[in-house]
Amino acid sequence: MDNLKNFWERFGKYVIALLVIIAWTSITMNLLSKKLEQAVSPTPSAQGEYWLDKEETHVINVLASGALMPCDTENAEHVFSNLGSLVRNYDVSAVSVHSLIGRNSSRVFGEAAIAQGYGMFGLAYPDVLSEGKEGIDDSMAFWDSQNVRTSGTHTSTDTSNILRMGEFNGVSVIYLSYTDVLNTEMPENETYLVNVYNDEKTPQFVAKAAEMADVVIVSIVWKGEAGALPDERQRKIADDLADAGASIVIGYSGHQVQPACWIDDTLVFYSLGDLYSEQDKAEERIGALGAVTITKTVYGDKSRVELTNPKVDLVASLETEEDHNDIKLLSRVTESEMEHHIDYYTAYCEILQKMDDSIRIGGLN
Repeated sequence: MDNLKNFWERFGKYVIALLVIIAWTSITMNLLSKKLEQAVSPTPSAQGEYWLDKEETHVINVLASGALMPCDTENAEHVFSNLGSLVRNYDVSAVSVHSLIGRNSSRVFGEAAIAQGYGMFGLAYPDVLSEGKEGIDDSMAFWDSQNVRTSGTHTSTDTSNILRMGEFNGVSVIYLSYTDVLNTEMPENETYLVNVYNDEKTPQFVAKAAEMADVVIVSIVWKGEAGALPDERQRKIADDLADAGASIVIGYSGHQVQPACWIDDTLVFYSLGDLYSEQDKAEERIGALGAVTITKTVYGDKSRVELTNPKVDLVASLETEEDHNDIKLLSRVTESEMEHHIDYYTAYCEILQKMDDSIRIGGLN
């Protein structure tokens, strides 16, 4: 007993202190555990049921087309008739217009393209300044009167700096158009007229767009050889645009078709050629269409955007007895409409898949 008494006299206060600390720690950990359980537990509804944040999925299908070259016909509605509802089946359909609607192409041609289902028009191309500022002003007067989105030419500095964003099925999209080639010198005090690609400023502008929108589509006209792999300049621009956050790069190189491929998560069509052309050579009247499915998955305040199922197909501008050509899928062309069309189809499919044979041929909606 004396030993026990001596122990408590010497160490009792330490034992009590230790017990208090243990008890306090236990109570604190218990409270924290309950708080964490509440934080991760489902929230009860008014009916006593529990729910978790649901994963939302938004899907859009995007169509990219070869360029529309000049067309003066007043029967332009027939130009697109063989495509049927193909363009309208896509949520977002983009095309580059290498013509000043209202100056060297009739307004009817522009209206026919809109009626076909195209909603995004790239207006920057090498000869866009051939009619001077007046040509661009006349063309923009037409486009501004339509319910579509354009990029590439502008009537003022203010309009050139605006990023226009549209939303499709819950997916936000910004469309931008540039040319890396300009055949007419830009007026010194009117550099806003045309979006000319700049190695430093353009990627920065694209990066700004990528911060705002789920998807950024960049249309660009650049130099490149027919049927060949992209040259060093094309590759550098495509790499820089991909690094800046572009989702899709739609390239145009003369009247030629070049390969499609992935750069990381960016889908690049190096050249889709011409959707509509009045060139003399049959091989220069063949262009391409590209398509991809974009899925945006939202969970709480986080989202993820993924591009899947890329595919391409070929189109031809067929000469007719009327004052216009007709656009038709090359796979549906007959020998009487275009000689050697099967050989052309085989050769151009090989070109499209030259850099990435995972890009599917055909199957457009």
